[in-house]
This record gives sequence, structure tokens and C-alpha cells, in this order.
Amino acid sequence: MTPQEYYTERVPAQFNRVLAEQESAAAGGDAEAARVLDSMKSVNASMRIDVRGEGGGTWFLNVNGGAVTPGESADQPPFLTLMQDRDDFEALVAEAGDSPLNLLGGLSGLSGAMKLTRLRIDNLAGMNGLLQFTLKGEDGFTLLTHFGSEPLPEEPTTKIGVEPEGFRKLRSGEIDPQQAFMDGTIQVEGDMQLAMQLALAALSPD
Repeated sequence: MTPQEYYTERVPAQFNRVLAEQESAAAGGDAEAARVLDSMKSVNASMRIDVRGEGGGTWFLNVNGGAVTPGESADQPPFLTLMQDRDDFEALVAEAGDSPLNLLGGLSGLSGAMKLTRLRIDNLAGMNGLLQFTLKGEDGFTLLTHFGSEPLPEEPTTKIGVEPEGFRKLRSGEIDPQQAFMDGTIQVEGDMQLAMQLALAALSPD
């Protein structure tokens, strides 16, 4: 799978599948499912993806009424920009599955797909800074995420590093983020506040 196929086909399909599952749950008469669906359908936002190197490119994912479609431009100023080197692409996909946002959620102990609800998007849109996430090890990779509309800084605001085994324990719920910070499973350099904001945004109630 190429970066273009991943970001214009697989990633949007995952978000739209989550939306369809929520619609199905709401159709069954579940009031809480209906509330979450309303929150998802109120989202209108854009994300940018930059893959640097041969075979890379720039793509946009536009969210309109909760549905995600790829585009050659952003419908709105992107609330986040994901950046990675082409050499890291396969390793990232192997760990992230259908969406790189699952990696950011995984740092916060969020298992499964991250739903694009109004509160979660608002919290992410309220962040400012450049976060560098590094999965260490032989098959590791680095993913940069720029939040906010400020110019891209020369250096990351916050660096987060984690070993593969520790990260998988986080995503499975075997350990919680607070424990992971305390015991050094998650290593943070720079602005700790940005890391905490990400955790709070990812764990925003649906």
C-alpha cells in the first residue's frame, strides 16, 4: 500500500466505518449512542498529512457532518498536521492499523478507534505546538504532529518516546498513562503540558 492509497482510501474508510457503526447503534434506540452520533455529525474540520521523500506527498482529510473525504485542499484551516518520512511509512502503518490517530490515542491509553466527536476535535484544535512521537526499536518510526495555526517551529515542542512493548501495554489497558509516565515507560522531553493536553483531548468523553 502506498501513502496515497493509505491516506486517501484506508484512513477515510476507517473513520466512515466508525460513523456507520455509530449510526447503527443509534438506530437501535440507544439514547447515549444517539447523543454521540449527534456530536460526531456536528464536526466540520480538516486535517493535513505530509509524507516527505520519494513516493510521498501532501493530502487533506475533510470532515463534513462527521463523514471523512480526501481532498486536494483543506475545506477549513487544518486543526492538525501529521508529518512523517517516507522511510517510516510501512512501520507506522504496521503499528497504527487503519488510522495514525489511533497512535495518539494509544499514548493516552485509548484502545480502539478514536471517534471524531465535537468535544475531542475542539480540544485538539485548542492545542498549539509540535509533538514528536517516536516508537523505539529496530522496527520503530517517528511521527510529527503539529497542532494549531502557529508557524511550524524548527524543533519539536515536546518529544515522546516509548518502547514497542510498553506502547502495546498502554493500548491494551494493561498499564495506564499515569503509571507509564511515572515508571518511565513513556519518556517525555520538552513541554509536558502539550503531552497532557493530548492525553486529555484523546480521553475526552465521546
